[in-house]
Amino acid sequence: MAGTTTIRKTLVRDLDSIVALENRSFKFDLFSRRQYHYLVTKANATALVLLVGKTIAGSAIILWRTGSTKAHLYTIAVDPKFQGRGLGRKLLDRCLREARTRGCDRFSLEVRADNKPAIALYKKMGYEIIGRVVKYYEDDCDALQMQKQL
Repeated sequence: MAGTTTIRKTLVRDLDSIVALENRSFKFDLFSRRQYHYLVTKANATALVLLVGKTIAGSAIILWRTGSTKAHLYTIAVDPKFQGRGLGRKLLDRCLREARTRGCDRFSLEVRADNKPAIALYKKMGYEIIGRVVKYYEDDCDALQMQKQL
């Protein structure tokens, strides 16, 4: 599974691969192909894919609100078979660069309260827990709201 790592904007032709990645990465709250299509083509969002060689190994979507200086990470995933290689951090770093380029001064996200590896990564990258949403996810798991100053 060696190969060059690149990150680029998501294309419509990537949708089937992204939906498959979503299904491998998460058990609950899965986005449909239709939802991804909207996010990639019509939403006020930036959709990115991370490739290892020619294989889509990760994806992320950042939402932008007109008139706001806060970026919001809507979803991020790294294929389980590619985890543990720093790809999540690389993808998140690119998301932060996108936000800075747009003049944002804050970057927010929600993370499952039971996702200890993700929480640890976010804290290591300077995110702080700013709140908790009870029963946020489909399976009633709480979400931690996290934010980073840019």
